[in-house]
Amino acid sequence: MNFSTTVEAYHQRSKHRFDRYAATLGYLDWANQPHPFRYYERASSTRLELNRELPPIEYDQIYRPDSLPPAPLNLEILSDFFFYSLALSAWKQAGEKRWALRVNPSSGNLHPTEAYLFLSALSPDEASLELYHYVSESHALELRATFPHEVWQGVMGHQPRTSFLVGLSSIIWREAWKYGERAFRYCQHDIGHAIAALRISAALCGWQLTLVPTWSTEDLASLLGLDRKQDFISEEHEEPEVLALITTTTDGTHSPSLSSPSKELIQKIQSADWYGRANRLSQEHAPWPVIDEVTMATKKPWQAGPTTPPHALPDWPPVSLLRPGCDARNIIYQRRSCLGLDGASRTSRDDFLRMLHCTLPGPHPPWDALYWPPMIHLVVFVHRVDDVAPGLYILVRNPQKKDLLREAMRDTFMWETLPGVPEGFPLFLLTTADCRETAQAVSCHQDIAADGFFSLGMLADFAEPIRHYGPWFYRNLFWEAGMIGQVLYLEAEAAGARSTGIGCYFDDPVHQILGLADSQFQDLYHFTVGVHVEDARLQSWPAYSSTDHHKMRPPAP
Repeated sequence: MNFSTTVEAYHQRSKHRFDRYAATLGYLDWANQPHPFRYYERASSTRLELNRELPPIEYDQIYRPDSLPPAPLNLEILSDFFFYSLALSAWKQAGEKRWALRVNPSSGNLHPTEAYLFLSALSPDEASLELYHYVSESHALELRATFPHEVWQGVMGHQPRTSFLVGLSSIIWREAWKYGERAFRYCQHDIGHAIAALRISAALCGWQLTLVPTWSTEDLASLLGLDRKQDFISEEHEEPEVLALITTTTDGTHSPSLSSPSKELIQKIQSADWYGRANRLSQEHAPWPVIDEVTMATKKPWQAGPTTPPHALPDWPPVSLLRPGCDARNIIYQRRSCLGLDGASRTSRDDFLRMLHCTLPGPHPPWDALYWPPMIHLVVFVHRVDDVAPGLYILVRNPQKKDLLREAMRDTFMWETLPGVPEGFPLFLLTTADCRETAQAVSCHQDIAADGFFSLGMLADFAEPIRHYGPWFYRNLFWEAGMIGQVLYLEAEAAGARSTGIGCYFDDPVHQILGLADSQFQDLYHFTVGVHVEDARLQSWPAYSSTDHHKMRPPAP
């Protein structure tokens, strides 16, 4: 099988078009809506502490590396780490329907992303290593496996004992239940959301987090126990996605990455003591062969990652980053996806530029987690920004790509810098126009794309990176887009506004607007920012109750 051809075929097939949407069931099969939480039946569970009193942290410190002292690794700090990255943030209710929101955003609030923790520090016996599954429903860690001591050296090398790993996986069925063939894309967006959420939460702990480029998808499946078919309903298997190394010291004794595991190490991991079996999410499942094909085609082979760090980037011109009085944890925990915008409010040019500035890559969270150069650029529809003319703009996040972008796009575009914007800030005016109807039309006719301060599409370097790295890099492009989305979510909250990702958009009509004629660049995600309109029908409840953390869990068999 030619995996590159498979990826290209999936990408084209899963595009929404004006004359047809990507394939779904055509209806919502409510009887088989997936259970909102994954847990492992009969696995022991360690409840993490809730409602910890923590001192405020200035919001801007999350973007300043090493600005906070490293916290010690213990259960209390691990609780904070997960609480401000992957935990529940609220319960909502409308009529008799009740659902949970989480700190990390998700397409359709379906949350296909699962997280696993590999470490030694929780065990009273330091010679023992454990793998845990994080359960957002109860803010708890479920013990999945224990490993012999020699596994540490094979997995972690010379990392300090207080280092640990977080692995992320996707239950693709969660998204496919609603979104059909396009679900694979949305799962990858959500991995990006989670990567950024974890990196920023690690920064609040004074820790470093970097993605591991050297482990294959198959080896990651073994480490996380996802290759144990006997533990899963086949249609609800988890697809291993990414492994992150978290270092809790700043003394320079750690390596920024890990070696690829040997076959002997994988055999030791597979023969460890494993506990629990994944709960069933749905009674029946609809097959999506095209998703199976692209999932197989984008698995990362052994040692496929880049062996050199990303290319050096320029020092972007300074933009005011101060958000006085904003507590980082409050902003993270109050993040919500807006359902409607007022269509009238405006934002200042300073706030607009600050939001865009925080999406620019550099040696700071969350962008210092990545091992590849920036691949995503922002095509911005400006609607209501003070001292910025309405029109179509582009933020070039990798200056080495500016000439390629200009050559690929319409030759009538202006490519002008904005008056008063700091020299070197990579935002360019393409054309002035009232873009509200256009933004609405290309975002599946959704009013929310026209009713904010601005909306945008995330344009990826597409064909060349996939050719250069391999088909597996298709996933990484969506991860980077999802990370940008998470930054914009937080920036909107810090500015007193609200935002949401838009996964439904018409791919090729956006390319036509830009004058793009081939797959050199592709639109991968849309986003909008503005002032939200409250829905009076919704009731809100605290995320966790001190007396009942398992409201959604059915009785154990």
